[in-house]
Amino acid sequence: MVHRKSVQNSLLRLFVGILLIASFSVQAAPEEGDKADARILIDISGSMKKNDPQNLRRPALRMLVGLLPEDARAGVWTFGQYVNMLIPLGEVDAAWKRKARSEAGKISSPGQFTNIEDVIKRASADWEGPPTHFQRHLMLLTDGMVDISKNSTKSAASRQRILEQLLPKLKSLGVQVHTIALSERADHELMQTLSRETGGWYEQVNSADQLQRVFLRIFEKVGRPDTVPLKDNKFLVDSSIQEVTLLVFRKEDAQPTQVITPSGKQFEAKSAPKNVSWHRDIGYDMLTITHPETGEWRIQAAMDPDNRVIVVTDLKMRSTQLPSRFVLGEMLPVTVSFTNQGKQITRKDFLDVVNLKSGHTDSNGPGEEQPIFDDGQNGDKAAGDGNFTLQVGQDLAPGKVELVILAQGKTFQREQHQTFELADPILMKIEGSDAGSDVLRVRLEPDSELVDLDTLELKASLVSQTGEEQPVMLLPATETGVQEATVNPQELVGDWTLSLTARGKTRSGSDLDLTLDPLPVQGKAVPPAPEPVVEKKPKAEEPVMAPPPPPVPHEPMAEEDNFKFQVAIFGGVNILLIILVVVAILIMRRRKKASEFQLVEEDDQAVEEASAP
Repeated sequence: MVHRKSVQNSLLRLFVGILLIASFSVQAAPEEGDKADARILIDISGSMKKNDPQNLRRPALRMLVGLLPEDARAGVWTFGQYVNMLIPLGEVDAAWKRKARSEAGKISSPGQFTNIEDVIKRASADWEGPPTHFQRHLMLLTDGMVDISKNSTKSAASRQRILEQLLPKLKSLGVQVHTIALSERADHELMQTLSRETGGWYEQVNSADQLQRVFLRIFEKVGRPDTVPLKDNKFLVDSSIQEVTLLVFRKEDAQPTQVITPSGKQFEAKSAPKNVSWHRDIGYDMLTITHPETGEWRIQAAMDPDNRVIVVTDLKMRSTQLPSRFVLGEMLPVTVSFTNQGKQITRKDFLDVVNLKSGHTDSNGPGEEQPIFDDGQNGDKAAGDGNFTLQVGQDLAPGKVELVILAQGKTFQREQHQTFELADPILMKIEGSDAGSDVLRVRLEPDSELVDLDTLELKASLVSQTGEEQPVMLLPATETGVQEATVNPQELVGDWTLSLTARGKTRSGSDLDLTLDPLPVQGKAVPPAPEPVVEKKPKAEEPVMAPPPPPVPHEPMAEEDNFKFQVAIFGGVNILLIILVVVAILIMRRRKKASEFQLVEEDDQAVEEASAP
C-alpha cells in the first residue's frame, strides 16, 4: 500500500513537472525567432573589378560584421565559378568577429563566372523545417547575371532552377532573401523576385561607395538593434545600458572623430580608454564602449542621418516589423511595447510618462511627426495595456520610406528605424492624342500581384476650379483589369482636374483606399460671349418738390361734441340736397314757359304773313 502511494506521488510529481515544463515552453515561445541567422553571399566574379575597383566590399563586410549582435549566427560565402566559405558559420562573438574582419581582407575579383545557384544551395544546406529560435536571412550581393558556362543554355537552365526549385524551398524554410544589385546589368528581375517573394529587401546601387549604407539598412532588418536617438551629435546613456556601439560615417579628408564623455573627458581612436574598442575603416568609425558613463555624450564629427548609437540594454523597445514592401493606400498597424529583462512593462506609472512619436522620410523629404498612443483608439486594441499602436501608410509617397519611432521617458530614450518600399498598385499612363485629334486618353493598369482585381473599384471625375464636378466613364480594356477613360478638352472651358480613386482589397487581405495623383486638364473650348450691356440714359432731373406740410393734429373731441358734429354735418347735407332740388324745379319751369312763349310768337308771325296782300 505504501509502495503504491509512493508510486502515485512520483507519478504526480512527474505530471506536475511536465506541466511546469510545458508552461515554461509556452511562456518562452514569444522569444523564439528573436535571434538572427544570417548567411552573407558575396560575388567575386571578374566583372567586380569594374564595378568595385577599390574592393569596397571589404570595409562594408567588416562594418556588417561589427554590427551583428553576439547572440546571432552568421557565415560568409564568396562565389564566382566556384563557391568558397570565407568565414565559417558560427555563433557571433568577439573571436568570430576578429576572424571575420581579418578574412574580409581577402575579398577580390578572380572569378570567371557567377554561380548564384550553387552558392544559395550551399549556404542554405543545413536549414530544415520552419524557423524556431532564429530568423533566417540570406544576403546576396552581385553585379551580374546567372552565368555558369559559356553555353548560354546551361546558364538559362540554372536561372530557371533558382526560380522553380530553390525559391519555393527558401519560402518553405521561412528565409528572407535580401538582394543587392551592384550594377545596371545585373539580373534585376531575378533579384527582385527572390526578395519580394520571400519578404526580403531589394536595392540597386550604382556605386560601391553606397554599399556600407545599404548593408546598414539590411542589418537593421536582420539584427533589429536597440538604439538611442542621436540629435545634434548628442545622445543620452541611461543606467540600464551596459554597452554602446557608435557608427559614425565620415569622409576621407575629415578630421579624426572625437568623443566627449558626460564628465567632459575627450578622446579619439589613438587615445581611447581601455573600455573602448575603436575600429577605423574606409568611410566610417565604429567604436564599442563597455560600461559607459551615464549622462549626455557628444561626438565631434560631421552630422550624418545614417550615424547610429546601438546599445545593449535590459530596457528594450519592441515593435512589430513592417514588411519590406507593401501597397500605397494600405494601412498597417505597428505595435510598440517596452520590456525589462525580457518581461513586458505594463505599470501605469511607467506608461504614463513615456512619450512616443514617429517620423518618416520618403521621396518628398521629411514628413510631420505623429504621436503614438495606448488609448484603445485608431486601431489600438486596449487602453493602458502597454501596447502603443501606430497606423502606417497614410500620407506617404510611393518609393523607399524610412520610419523612425522615438520614445522619450523620464530617464531614458530609445529609437528604432524601419525601411520599407511603398509600391504603387496602379500604373497610370497618359496616352498621346491621335493624329488630328486632341482627345486625352488615360489608362489605369492595376498590379495583379498587389491588388485583388475582383474587389477593385475605380472611379474618375472632372473637377473645375469652382468645384463643379462631372463624372467620367471608365471602360474596360482588352487586358484583364485594365480600364480606360477618355477626356475631350475641346468640350471644356477653363482649367479642370481629373480625379481618380481606387478602393478594394490587397492580395494580403488589407483594405485599399487610394487617391491617385490628380491630372490637370486645360479646357480648349471658347467661353460664350457675354450678353451686351444696354446703357440707360440718365433721367432729367425733376424739380425737387418741397415736402408737404405735416398734417395739423386734431385735438380729440368729447363724445357729445362728436355726436353734435355728426348731426350738423348730416343736417347740412340734407339742406344742401333740398336746395339743389328746388333750384332744379325752378329751372325746369322757367324753360317750359320760354318754350311756350316761343311757340306763340311763331303762330302770330304766321298769321301776319297770311293776311299780307
